[in-house]
Amino acid sequence: MTSHIKLYGSKSNRFEEIKHTMEEQLGYEPSNPEVVGLMMATYELNTKDGLQMTHPRL
Repeated sequence: MTSHIKLYGSKSNRFEEIKHTMEEQLGYEPSNPEVVGLMMATYELNTKDGLQMTHPRL
């Protein structure tokens, strides 16, 4: 199964900010799918029973 997304405006800008931060931490430029995977892993660590406990910055 494949999923495709498009981000526009502030959401696109935020994604690029997150990607840049990850690049600095990892020491290389992660691919977009890798960035999303790392964000999903972080989300899973910060949830309880699959429900978001706090509102993320969107």
